[in-house]
Amino acid sequence: MNYGRADIAIGVIDVGSPKGGKWGWAILATNAAPVLGKDLDVFIDAMTALGARWPLAIGFEAPLFIPTPAVALKILSARKGEGSRPWSAGAGAAVTTAALAVVTYTLAGLRRGLSQAMASTDFSVLPVRPGDTLFFEAFVTAAAKGDDHADDAFIAARETQALLRGGRPYRSAIDEPEVFSVLGASLLRTEWSTDLAVLSAPCLVVKPGFDHYA
Repeated sequence: MNYGRADIAIGVIDVGSPKGGKWGWAILATNAAPVLGKDLDVFIDAMTALGARWPLAIGFEAPLFIPTPAVALKILSARKGEGSRPWSAGAGAAVTTAALAVVTYTLAGLRRGLSQAMASTDFSVLPVRPGDTLFFEAFVTAAAKGDDHADDAFIAARETQALLRGGRPYRSAIDEPEVFSVLGASLLRTEWSTDLAVLSAPCLVVKPGFDHYA
């Protein structure tokens, strides 16, 4: 395990509606001021440029995997750690659907500029080579939320940076061993991966306010 790296450039997208302006992103890179914005293509170009020099960690503020329990009555239940607002209800269901499009568009754009990079969802082994990317889910809710969508993305990016630089083991805020991964489907679709195992692999969920070290 290689917990603890200070050189990873981090980008987070708060998934929502581009036409309605209800989304935003933030980027934290080594020796650079934070950058926040709303133009998704600008985010893709910026992270691609950073990937030429640094390993990357890219997160999406949306459910990136859903549980696949063996009991029919539980298939739409909240994920373990999600609280009282399950992924399948109201805003959670809407943003999960939006993530299918946003994540796939983002990964396709990144792949064009980082064609030789490797993707991972295993947060116990952080990327080392420039362009190699750890993909994760951000979960900003309740008292942790900021002033707008870009601020929410910045809050998640800052929390991720602290975890990746901490130098000690940490855990995901969502604990679901059996899942179907929306992220995995997008990784396959955009040729970041050819391994069908990504469809059943949960990813790191970073949740500001959650004790990731407990």
